[in-house]
Amino acid sequence: MLGGGLSGMATALALARAGWRDVTILEQNHLLGGLAGSFEREGRFYPLGYHHINCCDHALLYCLDLVNALPEVRWRSIRMLFAMGGRLENLGTPLGFLRFPMSPLDKLRFVRMMLRAFAKRDWTDWEDRSAAELIDAWAGPGVRRSIFETLTRVKFDLPCAETSGAWLGARLSTREGSSPLGYIPGHNWTKVLCDGMTRLLADLGVTIRPGATITSLYAEGTRIGEAVLGSGERVAGDIFVNTLPTEIYNSLLPADQTPGLASIRYTALISVMCATRQAVAPDFYWMVLASPSATASGIFMLSSLNPTIGKAGENTVNFMTHLQGRDRPLFRISDDELLARYKADFRDVFGFDLKPCWTNIVRMPLYS
Repeated sequence: MLGGGLSGMATALALARAGWRDVTILEQNHLLGGLAGSFEREGRFYPLGYHHINCCDHALLYCLDLVNALPEVRWRSIRMLFAMGGRLENLGTPLGFLRFPMSPLDKLRFVRMMLRAFAKRDWTDWEDRSAAELIDAWAGPGVRRSIFETLTRVKFDLPCAETSGAWLGARLSTREGSSPLGYIPGHNWTKVLCDGMTRLLADLGVTIRPGATITSLYAEGTRIGEAVLGSGERVAGDIFVNTLPTEIYNSLLPADQTPGLASIRYTALISVMCATRQAVAPDFYWMVLASPSATASGIFMLSSLNPTIGKAGENTVNFMTHLQGRDRPLFRISDDELLARYKADFRDVFGFDLKPCWTNIVRMPLYS
């Protein structure tokens, strides 16, 4: 198994439970988890970026149940806000929806689209079609311009015309912006999940090789036979399953000319986590920054969803920015300049300077 993120762990688990023997995970980091990994600060663990449990994410709920963590999950209604035009707009309440700057007719079209999306479960007919096509057909260009162009730029740094209609429809159907979200009191739930999956794999006899950096792959014909590690060790296998980003896989085995493989591109993500003892109002979990001058795509208050994630009296704040790729200039600026920009975003929204107790900066060059 090449890679020990959640997809690698889940694949190894499926193989081991199906009776495969001698399953091995090669992971360059010292712990499994990948993008769902954690960092430690003063004895507490925090996610690398915002993560929440969606009540409609059946695969995630299944995995939490496997590691006996599902009974510990608690659900909380959250507030999602749009920071736009110097105001904080809340689409989650009737009054907030009525106040939102969109025409009455477009609001009716928006409601009709959401009801239609809630009722649809299979989105395969929207594969290879854009989010712009979906919204324009079901609600109209006014709704797209008022809400969704901002959302897709926040999520992917792309317009609706370059975003998947199947992806957007599936997200709408899960009601992520309005449904209660889950957390585990007293813990960072992604660490609970990753630690539990690691123990489960070990109990099933899966060999876990942390700190194993793969430098190349060797193939005979169309079948990979060996992985070469940074130490020089050669790891042989009958079958190799790749869960690494295709860009990394291509660098390890450039001879693989599978059509379309080399054309896949990844977005990048910047995530800055910090704690502050300052009170932040109004209460919210998820805030979309709609201003084109903002550096952050969004601000998340993790302590609003999980009041126990940090130390008593501290609020845990996560700034994040999605970029089309790691070649964007913002991805390469210094930590000091990045923090200054995020603090300016905070001041523009809340009217006072953020004073963090600590900060943790993560740059993910191959995010999604």
